[in-house]
Amino acid sequence: MLTVRLRQTPRRVYVMGQRTRWGNCSAERNLSFNWRLILAPEFVIRYLVTHEAVHFAIPDHSAKFWLTVQSLCRETERAKQWLCRHRAQLTVDLGEVLTRAPDSGRLR
Repeated sequence: MLTVRLRQTPRRVYVMGQRTRWGNCSAERNLSFNWRLILAPEFVIRYLVTHEAVHFAIPDHSAKFWLTVQSLCRETERAKQWLCRHRAQLTVDLGEVLTRAPDSGRLR
C-alpha cells in the first residue's frame, strides 16, 4: 500500500467536484480527488493518488518530488499524457455521466 511505503496516512479523503484540479493534498493532511476521475483508466488514478500522497513527504514539485513519484508509479508520464489528451472528456457534466448506459464503461 502506498501510504505504508511513504509511512504517511491522510487525515481524511474527499471526493469533490473541483473545476481546475484533479487532486489536492492540504496542509491539514487531507487528500481530495475530483469525482470525474471515475471516468479515467486505473493507471491514471494510481498516478494521481501517488502524486498527492507524495506531497505528504515533499510539499513542492521539485526534482526530488518527481523522482519519488516516478519511483512509486512507473506509469507517471503515460498518465500525465493521458490526462492532457482526455481533459475535455473528463470535464463532462454529471447529468450526462448519470444518463450513460450502464455497460458503456470508462473512457478509453
